[in-house]
Amino acid sequence: MSVLVRMSVAGMDAATYDQVSPHLVELIKQQPGFVMHVAYPSPGGFAVGEVWESREQWAKWFNENVKPNVPGEIQQEVIDLHAVAQP
Repeated sequence: MSVLVRMSVAGMDAATYDQVSPHLVELIKQQPGFVMHVAYPSPGGFAVGEVWESREQWAKWFNENVKPNVPGEIQQEVIDLHAVAQP
């Protein structure tokens, strides 16, 4: 089942995201199950939203690539999706 993952890091801003994201964004594009990545300002920090084909594919990516490279505590919410429409 596809999932939407919403993550935020308290105190992260656009400049910090821009510093850590280029390498990760290039890697994520090659990951099995990856559908989409978005980043946006949020109250108290900066947030990332991702759509993945499965929770397991996202968890593997997160634990191997994001967790070791993103400073600070990452709050996350994983939401099972009913439908995903792509062009």
